[in-house]
Amino acid sequence: MNISNIDGGAHPKTEAVIARLHALQPGKAQLKNGRFQELFPAIEQALARGVPQKSVVNELAKSDLSMSMGGFRSLLEAERKRRAELGDTLCCDSCGSLINNPDQLQEHRQDADPK
Repeated sequence: MNISNIDGGAHPKTEAVIARLHALQPGKAQLKNGRFQELFPAIEQALARGVPQKSVVNELAKSDLSMSMGGFRSLLEAERKRRAELGDTLCCDSCGSLINNPDQLQEHRQDADPK
């Protein structure tokens, strides 16, 4: 995309501005959110298996994604809400059944687990 000035030519500073904009990097919070979003399915599966949130937070910290318990809960709820709005669903990793929420995933696993 080329931005033109009145005489139809490219503004001399346009290319420099475009280059600087391309060089910008996301902030720390955006990187953390992106990483959390990537890990979200595995996080939800761990929670559905009954893994304590504190254990998940400790494991995330080992991979340079450290946060407080409050920060974890906040990101978890925000990501659950974002995915619900998108219609994104979780699947049972053992049978592939669609699961609408993490509580339902836990119940599903308990029902599928022969005792």
